[in-house]
Order: sequence, then structure tokens, then C-alpha cells
Amino acid sequence: MDRRRAVAYARVGVAYPVASVAAAAGLAWLLGWDPGLAILALSMAAAATLTGLLVSETGGMRPPEADRGREQQRGVLGLGGNGGGPGGAGDADLPDVARSRRARLRAFSLGLFVLTAALVLVLGGVLPGI
Repeated sequence: MDRRRAVAYARVGVAYPVASVAAAAGLAWLLGWDPGLAILALSMAAAATLTGLLVSETGGMRPPEADRGREQQRGVLGLGGNGGGPGGAGDADLPDVARSRRARLRAFSLGLFVLTAALVLVLGGVLPGI
């Protein structure tokens, strides 16, 4: 992995989730709520987002034939995945997390889920001695 890609993933997958958790816990504390519940809510939102992304990328339970007409329409409109669309050639040197909104959302959600799940375990007392 080259340096640009590693920095992009670190920013989107680590720095943004840490800032989001800190902001949510701080806001909950200021409002007099339990910060652990705010972190648990973030964990559930991240898990739901990851599930939604997985279902949208895999097509759920649909057979491959169900998307054939949709792919033909996207090709006719110039939205196909074969580099014919706008921004296809100029963005080749950028990391996918810098190009794709879905890749950024996936990296952010995964980082947020891992961080919040670990915090829920620690704050919930599941891991004694920490």
C-alpha cells in the first residue's frame, strides 16, 4: 500500500471515527446523558450502515440475472464501471477512499464500529482489569 492510500485510510478510518466518538461523548456529557449510551448508539448506527452497504454491494438475495437490465441502462447512460464516465481517467492515481463516497463511508463505518465496539466492551465492564 502506498503512502497516499495509507494516509487516506488512516484519516477516514481512524481520525474521523475518533473525533466522532469524542464529540458524541462530550455532547452527551454536556447534556447530562450517559456517554456510554451515546457510544452504544454510535456503535449500532455504524453496524446498521455496514449492513446496508453490504446488502447494497451484494444485491441482497437477488439472482445475478436481476441486474442485467440495470447494467445495460447504466452503460447506455455512460455510468458503467468501465472507465467511460466522467472522472474515470484522471482519478486513476488517487486512492479509492479519496475517489469513492461509498469507499469513504465503508472505511469510516468500519473504523467507527471497531472503535465503539471496543469502547462498549471496556465501558460495559466486560473486560475486567482494564
